Amino acid sequence: MPSWIGRFLSSSVGKKTVMAVTGLSLVGFLVAHLLGNFSLYTGGIEGFNEYAAKLEDLGGLLMAAEVVLFAVFVIHVSLALRIVRENRLARDEAYRVRATMGNSTRASRSMAITGLVVLLFLIVHIIDFRVPTLVGDMDNLGAAVVERLGSPVGATVYLIGILALGLHLRHAIQSAFQSLGIQHPQWTPILRVGALALAAALAIGFASFPIYCLLSQGAASAGVN
Repeated sequence: MPSWIGRFLSSSVGKKTVMAVTGLSLVGFLVAHLLGNFSLYTGGIEGFNEYAAKLEDLGGLLMAAEVVLFAVFVIHVSLALRIVRENRLARDEAYRVRATMGNSTRASRSMAITGLVVLLFLIVHIIDFRVPTLVGDMDNLGAAVVERLGSPVGATVYLIGILALGLHLRHAIQSAFQSLGIQHPQWTPILRVGALALAAALAIGFASFPIYCLLSQGAASAGVN
């Protein structure tokens, strides 16, 4: 690795740039994931299973994509933890943060907390659905999703995770553009609104699934009774 790349990556600007790029990459994945999950609405359980089967048919390509996604996520989280640690160690920076606390949003002050909640939620989500699929213990993924998210506990866990994700993205998307130097008096307000709209759309979109599953399970129970 050329020395200038190493110096750049070890600098504050470099770390924030890489964190911004990896963060926006994860946002792109969330958009694609949400659009794919909408197959539950357009085709029901069978439509969702067909979508999942098409992904599994990609074989090695899907595995490679998951490895890359995992690497991007690990880099993003690692850099976030490092930046938080460095900021806490920088006493002058801590004083500056306190001095400008009134200008920051609740989302920006709670980035570490919402990020941790999202991380825990992701682990639960993978254990619930991806691991059983990989080991062959889940033959009907669509039915498992509806059953899991249709339970009060499953829906609550999912909604808490999505709420944390929405709050995290609210600040993270805008911050990523700033880290990449995409700022202009004319365009910054538009980007700010766009970041908020995208965060809200993703949060509402993902939150709709447990609500849908709860209603579906309730309707099924009423039909049985």
